[in-house]
Amino acid sequence: MSTKIGKLIVVRHGESEWNKANIFTGKTDVHLSADGFKVSEALGALIKDIEIHKVYASTQARSIETEVCMMSGGGHCDAETIHYNSALNERDYGDYTGKNKDEIKKELGEEGIQTLRRAWDYHVPNGETLKMVYERAVPFFRQEILPILKNGENVLVVSHGNTIRALIKYIEKIGDKEIEKIEMPFNEIFIYELDADGYMLNKETRKLKEEGNSAREGRVRSSVQIIATVGPVSSKYEVVNEMVKAGMDMARLNFSWPSREESLERIRVIREAEKTNNRKILILGDLPGPRVQGQKEHTYDVNASKALTEKDRRFIKFAVENKIDYISVSFVGNKEDIIDCREEIKKCGGKQKIIAKIERAEALKNIDEIIEATDAIMIARGDLGNEVPLEKIPFIQDDIIKKCKLAGKPVITATQMLYTMKDNPSPTRAETTDVVNAVLEGTDAIMLSEETSIGKYPIRAVYVMEHMALEAEKHLKNPKFNSF
Repeated sequence: MSTKIGKLIVVRHGESEWNKANIFTGKTDVHLSADGFKVSEALGALIKDIEIHKVYASTQARSIETEVCMMSGGGHCDAETIHYNSALNERDYGDYTGKNKDEIKKELGEEGIQTLRRAWDYHVPNGETLKMVYERAVPFFRQEILPILKNGENVLVVSHGNTIRALIKYIEKIGDKEIEKIEMPFNEIFIYELDADGYMLNKETRKLKEEGNSAREGRVRSSVQIIATVGPVSSKYEVVNEMVKAGMDMARLNFSWPSREESLERIRVIREAEKTNNRKILILGDLPGPRVQGQKEHTYDVNASKALTEKDRRFIKFAVENKIDYISVSFVGNKEDIIDCREEIKKCGGKQKIIAKIERAEALKNIDEIIEATDAIMIARGDLGNEVPLEKIPFIQDDIIKKCKLAGKPVITATQMLYTMKDNPSPTRAETTDVVNAVLEGTDAIMLSEETSIGKYPIRAVYVMEHMALEAEKHLKNPKFNSF
């Protein structure tokens, strides 16, 4: 064991949407505001000189988004590096959650609101006191984080104002009354040197004076393309912008759900993020095809003679008018479906490239002619799994990737790649293996669907997938990727 104790770096999450609106947030899962994303990234640049060995964050979205923004310039994203624990979650404000602080101030007065927010043992109806937060956060710090520091490793903790105040109370030996005066600003980082018991020996404060340089300057990007679906949770510019910075190369628009106005806004946001990052982001318009919605999931009309529907033709016109780069044809059966789409694009005055989605057993029979006719292939494993035995999917995937490599056509592996990240900040080991194996097989792109369209952690899902691709590429012999 090292005799030198590592550094403890403590950061409060960036400004959230409710912070900006001056609302009591507590345990509610609220995302960062636009300024919150900017400040979080700039805070990462403040500690570029410190090697971070471990990261601990709460399980709440605003904390996780801050951690991703800060760490995206680094090379680690695995389970041994980044940990999430509810012991670091924000104080539960109980009945005050969701209420405007100014309105509560009118009820309680200046002194009353300060007591509510800052006092050591003030009981919030159906909520937590700061003392209760201390009683969960400090034992976690002593049991989980301090041993790592004592081993000589540097630890970054990203948490919430009250939780950090509780940790500071212990680390700096602050009294019950004095803790009321302690603040944790959004734009500051505390760097501690501690003794073996976790008490402060030295404290350095680093503060943002201006926006500063990006923590992601000069970062290495994967050659494998990351495709992320832009949907309800990722439609804001701030989120799309961070997804681009985290590694998104292509944005997928699923035309099955949004209105025309929503799709137009998403295109505008993607193009704006493209300009901000000075980096081309391709847009993929995914046609619904002869889709039929069941009770719990969708399938397709088996009686449909063509993959293109009249609705699809209207979407193709929309895609051409708005200069979308790729159009994917759903439920392709044969090369005629690709020819139909290409003729429709030409009729609308466009030159968009076509992606054939392989999700029917018929498409497997005609795979060679489909590959020849199309510009790229998507292995849509979800719907394909309804057509063929599940145990055959891995071998079908491997076979299609090999055929695309020989033909010089880009191939996308899609569906449920990091599916549990729809609700969790980390993937399963099986999902990790799935993504890495797809890269090792030679896929040119890997795609996120629900994870980034309706999931809780769209930015982190992109970040995780990008780092998995980077790690997989280290183990490839003579890597060759077909470009989109």
